[in-house]
Amino acid sequence: MRRRGSWFGSGLATVANTAGCTKKHSELIHHVEHIVARQHGGSEDPENLALACHRCNLHKGPNLTGIDPPTEQIVPLFHPRRDRWSEHFLFEGVRIVGTSAIGRATVQVLAMNDARRQEVRREVLKHDDLI
Repeated sequence: MRRRGSWFGSGLATVANTAGCTKKHSELIHHVEHIVARQHGGSEDPENLALACHRCNLHKGPNLTGIDPPTEQIVPLFHPRRDRWSEHFLFEGVRIVGTSAIGRATVQVLAMNDARRQEVRREVLKHDDLI
């Protein structure tokens, strides 16, 4: 089953949205994450802040880019304030597939399809829709 959609229900842009750990579907505490890390000149301005679960925040770290696996090109990671989720990702069951270079690199850097994340998505699907 392939689906496109967005998890930006709260109006707050989140890095976590791409990995399936939004506040709606998670009991985890979300952190305020800098989209552009302070060490790279990122500000405390709300436009540079996003909610992220601990796992996403650790995987993203200060990274601004990743490597697109098929092309091996360095590309920017998904930017939750500028990019549209549906232009870069889709669901195949509980797996998230990157449909663009940005999406593929983000899936890889954030480890969006690790076993634990897929398990959480399976549980969410029993009670709700992922999108």
